Amino acid sequence: MLRTATLSVLVLLLIAGATLAGDSRVALAALRTGDYQKALTEADVVIAQNGGSATAWFVKAYALTELSRLEEAYEAYEETTKRDVSNPRVWNNRGVVLERLGRLGEAEASYRQAVKLDPDYASPWNNLGVTLDKLGRTDEAMRSFKGAIERDAKYAAPHNNLGALLYERGDKDGASEHFQVARTIDPSYHLPAINLGMLAHERGDIQEAELTLRAVLKQAPKLTEARFNLGIVLFQQKRYEEALAEMSQVLEVKPEDTEVLNNIGVLNFYLERYRGAITYLEDAVRVKPDFQQAWDNLGLAHYFTDNLDAALIAFEKSVSLDSENSFAYYNLGCVYADMGLAKRSAQAFNKALSLEPQNAYAHHNMGILAGTTKDPSEELKHYRAALEVDPDYADAHRSLGIFYARQKGFIDKEMAEKHLRTYLALVPDAEDKEIAELKDL
Repeated sequence: MLRTATLSVLVLLLIAGATLAGDSRVALAALRTGDYQKALTEADVVIAQNGGSATAWFVKAYALTELSRLEEAYEAYEETTKRDVSNPRVWNNRGVVLERLGRLGEAEASYRQAVKLDPDYASPWNNLGVTLDKLGRTDEAMRSFKGAIERDAKYAAPHNNLGALLYERGDKDGASEHFQVARTIDPSYHLPAINLGMLAHERGDIQEAELTLRAVLKQAPKLTEARFNLGIVLFQQKRYEEALAEMSQVLEVKPEDTEVLNNIGVLNFYLERYRGAITYLEDAVRVKPDFQQAWDNLGLAHYFTDNLDAALIAFEKSVSLDSENSFAYYNLGCVYADMGLAKRSAQAFNKALSLEPQNAYAHHNMGILAGTTKDPSEELKHYRAALEVDPDYADAHRSLGIFYARQKGFIDKEMAEKHLRTYLALVPDAEDKEIAELKDL
């Protein structure tokens, strides 16, 4: 699925009321120009000389954050708060670091302290919303984003983040409105454009979605969310090689992103590179052992390489993770059937149908099983049920046509011809040998 892009915002501001030593000025100047390594070096010099002011520690913490040295950044912010406990910017940035470390409860507390110190300061309201959303407290998150907008209507991030929440709730018009506002406020802020591209995809305008995402990547080629979504858009157009190229670039930046690993596995599957698919899908479940969808996809890849034992292990793991997933049981039933375990296969297909009575594939396979157990009434019932769900299900037409042509007590040449003709119309590239066999029925 497409990813909605959200963001917590790190703030660079001088420590209120601080007197800057000369070297601290050099460190801060380096920070402002984005030379984070130099800023860190200069801040360390000041700290080594006299223990450092709050500003020196703030510069060090900010630089370490931008260099992705998050544990060290957290310790530096702790030192900053010891020297300036009342600065809301410090508590805001400390919260960002804690959030990135996955310490969401502590991040929430840090943002709330920033809000307490300065209730009109919009940034921690926005960042608190992001953390609350990650904690699954979406109503509170929405109120927090609205709080940020009330305090600063020209602040793009909370508009984008509120739009993402509205999208998740199915309010696509409201989401689009906030994404557009965010984009208007700050045209250089790319996340709203990514999300607008996603909305274009949702409403079926694939070309606009692709153009929007490519425009973002032209300006910000390292923006992985845009590249990830572009890969999804290309996949939906069955441009698998191009989609694989985009996803592979994301993986270079995020080598243990399980969604990317899963998607690359799926793309290899569609390209019939089943061994490659297995490699990536195994990596996905290694990183995230409870990734049910990846286990299901891994089972399919093993199934298509005729490794039924490995497929069985993967599908059994899949249903253990999601006992309400109809297609997971359907896949399990297919493996049992190929292993000659008819009773277990029927149990799995029946479970699939109990969860999703409109599962045409399970109905069709139950019909095939009924045929092997010489139960023609049950066989006919399931073939008809499959076609009620999906009138264009080619294999069900084929099976029903053969049933009417051969099954004693049910022979109906007219119905047999009708369903076999429908099958051949739905499968125009059927092999000549199969066509000849069907015409001989």
